[in-house]
Amino acid sequence: MKPKQKPKKVVRKTTKKTKSKGLGDTVEKITKATGIKKVVKAVFGDDCGCNERKEKLNELFTYKRQAQRCLEENQYKQYKMYRDTRTLNVWNEAEIHFIIKLYAHVFAIQYNPNDLCRSCSGSGKILFRISKELDSVFESYKARTYETN
Repeated sequence: MKPKQKPKKVVRKTTKKTKSKGLGDTVEKITKATGIKKVVKAVFGDDCGCNERKEKLNELFTYKRQAQRCLEENQYKQYKMYRDTRTLNVWNEAEIHFIIKLYAHVFAIQYNPNDLCRSCSGSGKILFRISKELDSVFESYKARTYETN
């Protein structure tokens, strides 16, 4: 009778996980994980067009929103007044309409204020994210304005 052999341990290489900038990075991760990338490289060589395609997809479908338009001076002043008086994570009806309208102008993304439930956390998360992204635009406008004056 033969002694039982212990099963071999499979050691997997761990790679540093990087956050995807856009769709191109996600497609690259999927093709790497499924082995498609190796097959394409073997068939077409190193210059298979994958990097160009990845960059184009990242450009077209970026995960992080970038401002489409700058704040106008009157919008900057209104948002400054809003920031100076706001209570974090609590928005009244007028504030909701104001930040949604401003967000639509800056990021070219529309939200309907009537679709946001006043009592659920999902809407609160959306409003918090909108405020955070507008804060970032506000700060960059403030830095540019004060650097040039």
